[in-house]
Amino acid sequence: MSVQKKRKKKQPLGEVTMASTADISFLLLIFFIVSTIFAEEQGLVMLLPGKQTSAEDVVQVPERLLATIRINYDNSLTYDRKPVQLNQVMNVIKARIEANERTVVVLETHPDAHYGMMVACLDELKLANARRLTLRTSRR
Repeated sequence: MSVQKKRKKKQPLGEVTMASTADISFLLLIFFIVSTIFAEEQGLVMLLPGKQTSAEDVVQVPERLLATIRINYDNSLTYDRKPVQLNQVMNVIKARIEANERTVVVLETHPDAHYGMMVACLDELKLANARRLTLRTSRR
């Protein structure tokens, strides 16, 4: 008699099912959305003018307290009627505010100037800690 050994059929090793992959990714997505902290940017606080009911509502600022930045039609800048570069705005305004903290900065923009230049100037004024700011559109 010959003894024949039965060969055992190899059973497949454990399989990873892909059915739960969508569930896991959805749960991870929910976890990251819920646990993420969104940084809130602190911009310049601007009080926009409301309806002025009397002459007392209008504040007169002496000329010596005004620092005027003009953005011309060709996107060139002037500070108190003197040419200035964008990268110098922060320094000149910071020095002016340190000299007198009641300084009011006037940002006057020509209607043909690029909007991005005004935003860049506002960023520079934010870096200079200009808290008293007014926006104006030039007429020329």
